[in-house]
Amino acid sequence: MIFNAFTFLFLFLPVVLMAFFAPGIARSRGLVLIVASLVFYGFSGIEHAIILITGIIWVYLVTYHQGIKGNKNRLALAVIPPALALVYYKYTTFLLVDVLHLTKSDNPTSFDLYTNIILPAGISFFTFQLISYAIDRYRQEIETPPQFINFALYVSFFPQLVAGPILRFRKVTKPLKNLSIYRLNEKDLKEAIGYIATGLAIKVLVADTLGGFIDPMVDAPGELSPVSSLYVVLSYSFQIYFDFYGYSLIAIGLGRLFGFHFPTNFNRPYAALNIKDFWRRWHITLSYWIRDYLYIPLGGNRAYKRNILIVFGLCGLWHGAGWNFIIWGLYHGALTGLYNICEKWWLCMPRLIQISLNFTLVSLGWVLFLFDFDGVTAFMKSLVGLSSTTVTQPDWKMWLMLTLAAVVCFGPRLEPFIEFSKDRRKFTLVTTIGLAGVFVFTLIFIDRSNTFIYFRF
Repeated sequence: MIFNAFTFLFLFLPVVLMAFFAPGIARSRGLVLIVASLVFYGFSGIEHAIILITGIIWVYLVTYHQGIKGNKNRLALAVIPPALALVYYKYTTFLLVDVLHLTKSDNPTSFDLYTNIILPAGISFFTFQLISYAIDRYRQEIETPPQFINFALYVSFFPQLVAGPILRFRKVTKPLKNLSIYRLNEKDLKEAIGYIATGLAIKVLVADTLGGFIDPMVDAPGELSPVSSLYVVLSYSFQIYFDFYGYSLIAIGLGRLFGFHFPTNFNRPYAALNIKDFWRRWHITLSYWIRDYLYIPLGGNRAYKRNILIVFGLCGLWHGAGWNFIIWGLYHGALTGLYNICEKWWLCMPRLIQISLNFTLVSLGWVLFLFDFDGVTAFMKSLVGLSSTTVTQPDWKMWLMLTLAAVVCFGPRLEPFIEFSKDRRKFTLVTTIGLAGVFVFTLIFIDRSNTFIYFRF
């Protein structure tokens, strides 16, 4: 089930809201949301829901005893099984295909059982939450274990289950404890509607429209003109941003309906002045997770060059099982290292040049998300004019859509326009009416909408 589906918007969500706020159900609200979340996740496969439930029970039981504090063996016992499950479901096929390629096996059918494994949606996200909880218990940052219902809901809550934001348990302790007394007020309701409507519009009207424009070009990477190739680079850069940003806004809005205030996951990342600034603005909760649970434990700045390459290489691998994703991560690691070397020179450039150059470097990196190595090679030849052109050039409608996407991307943050405040009642009313119109317009096109790109991670 996906957020941009009529089934979710007009059946699943209303039913969950009615059950959650039903009279006499206050003490069981946590259970209601867990059941709803498992139903939501079960649409991707019952076996995947079983994997999720097993991980929740395992980590909770292993970390429940106070002996987890400072006990590395118990910590390993808690985190290794979920990590192995992630490796099996996400990377087995990749590893075996590479083994077959490197060993030039003449009996590839011996691996057939493992080359068609279905990846559970969002396994990378909820595995990271399981691991962060176990580490926080080990570090005594969570002194006492929560009720099982609260822990299970923390991991499985459907608004953020399959694509984040990646939450820390101690950040959601209060809303979990207050579920039974939560009352949906005017502020939360208006902000929830604003976030959901804006996120849907960004996803359906911007990201999916751009995706529809470039799909025929992506199918023929070696048959593009330099202009068409440039259009693909820019459009996909905006597409992946608005796709993920739209999801994050919807998740924030859904969480707000039930009393959860999720952290912002994006802060105008393409307006970043440099690559380090970009990673402070892009997928913020993942960046913080990597910093706190990987980079600092590895030694942080004490072994800067080594640790940067390790964490960015693993960041790339987290995004996808393939060498192209690993290279993408190492590419960002190299950009970060080069920036540190050239920082004084970089800061001498005008602000607009810094933003433009950084955006160009980041956008070129996304090509590794679009194609395998052969596709990347063919595409780069097209970009520099070394291929024959057979694909139609972008028309004025495509350039207009790209321009509108750029205006939204580099314009003011959208969140302040969504947030409700008493001293802006008139403005908020206008905004609400505008959002309602956008929402209705979005529904007209929602039937052609695609699933979210980050769901595959």
